Amino acid sequence: MDKTAKVLRRSGVRLLSLGGGHGDLNMVISEQKDVRSAAKSFMSAQNSASQYLTKWAANEENRAIQDVAGQLEELNMLWTDAQREFIEHLKEFRQMFDMILEGEKHVSHSKGHLSNCEQRETKVRKEIKKHAKKATTEELRQMENRLSQAERAKDLAHLEVMDRLRENEAVKVIRFKEGMLRLSEAYVELGKKTAIIFDAQKNVTHLLPDVHDREIEDIKYTGSGATRQHVMQAKEKVRQYRRQSHHLQPKSTADPLLEPLEPPPPYSPVDLVYQAEIPPNVITTPPTITTQRPQLQRQGDSMGSDCEDDLAGAMGGANI
Repeated sequence: MDKTAKVLRRSGVRLLSLGGGHGDLNMVISEQKDVRSAAKSFMSAQNSASQYLTKWAANEENRAIQDVAGQLEELNMLWTDAQREFIEHLKEFRQMFDMILEGEKHVSHSKGHLSNCEQRETKVRKEIKKHAKKATTEELRQMENRLSQAERAKDLAHLEVMDRLRENEAVKVIRFKEGMLRLSEAYVELGKKTAIIFDAQKNVTHLLPDVHDREIEDIKYTGSGATRQHVMQAKEKVRQYRRQSHHLQPKSTADPLLEPLEPPPPYSPVDLVYQAEIPPNVITTPPTITTQRPQLQRQGDSMGSDCEDDLAGAMGGANI
């Protein structure tokens, strides 16, 4: 039955598009309506199933099942809200194609006006050609004026078509880009919220006691507080993510001129001075500086002893 209704609906869309054109665009809008309708049906069916699950658990005498099912219903309400927001994004996406279709209709109207002007000009030319030998001078002058007006109207219509085409193509790209970015962000948001909600559902379900190789009388359920904690954490994560959603602008690449430069390789000032004094035609290797090492070592030793004295005083006389 659903397949038959879908075939009939598609045929109706194609028939409506015969007069005004834009059949493919009309089909896109029609299919987007189906996508939104299917999403709403899925949300409604899952919500109904969760409510019946909660009703069944409430009539059970098992406290563990009652508690877990109640917390799962809380998560299902959170999941329903996430789907409802996503369905609204689907509606906005379809409306974007409605606006694109409206722009295409304006362009088609301008093209139709241009076609009428061209036909009017052709008709006047034929009249002039037909009555050129029999018409008087005044009649010829009137027909030439009509031809001039028809040509001017055609030129203006042509300019209008070109302007509308340029404007429509630019607006079309802007709307399509924005619509696809919004839809992509909506799917990402739904996926992130889905992961948060069903990770919490998994953690809540894990708190049900294991009954393998154990007597039912010896089993105690102690996860009531933990289940509530998992649900509260999921709600908080979803709420925080909602504040960070709808980042529609693409991430800009960093400007290499603004990036910090890497530090140069280590060098010795003595080597630079030594190489500056050597003529360019002489190839030698810089000598190894050994005379300053004992001095540097002694300076390090004196600095180390001073630091030790300072630390000793800071620690109340304790020697480190």
